Amino acid sequence: MVQLSRTTKLTAVCVGVYTIYVLITFFLLPILIPDPVTMQRSLVSYSTRHLGNLSNLTLETGGQPIRSMLVTFRGSGALTLLDNLAHQPGCYQHYAPLIGYESRPIAAKEHGRALEELVALYNCNYNMSAEMIQWGMRSSVFKRFYGAQAKICRTHGQETCWDPETMAGVCKLHPFINMAVYNMRLSLLATLLERQDLNLTILLLVRDPRGTIYSRMSNKWCLDERDCEAQTLCSDMVSDHQMVETLTHAYPQRFSIIRYEDLFLQPEETIKQVFDFYGLPLGRTKPRTQRIHPRSGFVVESSRREELFNQPAFEWMSEMLVDDIGAVQDVCGQAMDLWGYRSIQDFQHFSPESFQPIMGKA
Repeated sequence: MVQLSRTTKLTAVCVGVYTIYVLITFFLLPILIPDPVTMQRSLVSYSTRHLGNLSNLTLETGGQPIRSMLVTFRGSGALTLLDNLAHQPGCYQHYAPLIGYESRPIAAKEHGRALEELVALYNCNYNMSAEMIQWGMRSSVFKRFYGAQAKICRTHGQETCWDPETMAGVCKLHPFINMAVYNMRLSLLATLLERQDLNLTILLLVRDPRGTIYSRMSNKWCLDERDCEAQTLCSDMVSDHQMVETLTHAYPQRFSIIRYEDLFLQPEETIKQVFDFYGLPLGRTKPRTQRIHPRSGFVVESSRREELFNQPAFEWMSEMLVDDIGAVQDVCGQAMDLWGYRSIQDFQHFSPESFQPIMGKA
């Protein structure tokens, strides 16, 4: 009888295990696992069963979904809110749909095409979004927040989950479609409110520009971006404020504003207000962990997986260099006055524990 060495036996076991893995992964699983659209149809149906018949709100069944938009800036702290939207039953999220335009100036220059692309995406049409998909495939944050990509890419692979037809099919299953837009001014996006076929609601998220700039300082993508300059940020904030009064009067039920600072200090209450405004059912807010508030020292709540989320609302006061704060204030005075943020006048006697940066409602 031939005796096999221990090395030979180990090699045989490894080959056997690998063969079984290949058979299961490439032959059995594709047969056993339903296609992404069928799987998501079951998941959406199950997660929204408590909401009753939603066929009048899904494009797949000929209905019209509830459409909403969050307009903000990169580094504004929007991920806390978007994390809650992404995990609510029946909500499909077009996260950063203009990512392919790279910056606000580029999107403004091509705003006609960009707006057409947004309308197409609200109707789950990806024919104009090849660049968005190419950019999104390289971003882990995009994959996490966009639609059902995180789940589908895990179960069906990259080629299937980023297929435009698959993405369109999954999108059409959802009764609630939200969009988070960073790369375009409110004045351009506001034209979408005129479209009766969309019946869109828009929420503008504003943040103290000192906090936004501080948040961007630790991001590599911000090193060579003109969008990251305080002067560009605050110029856009002034432009947005000029549109606010017009939109508030013209669309009081479909346009509103929230502060990031309110979202941070009162997350559950503010998120509920957002969902009520959008007309979305709120299941529950995402679980949160505790950390120390940088100004008061008291324990406050903050989102888990903090590496994806912005710094606490007032951390800039204790961590940002005085020269950097002053540089932002020098070019952002008008924007700060318009949005109700108080400037630091006396840095020599400035104290993060006592300074109140917010003067009133946005």
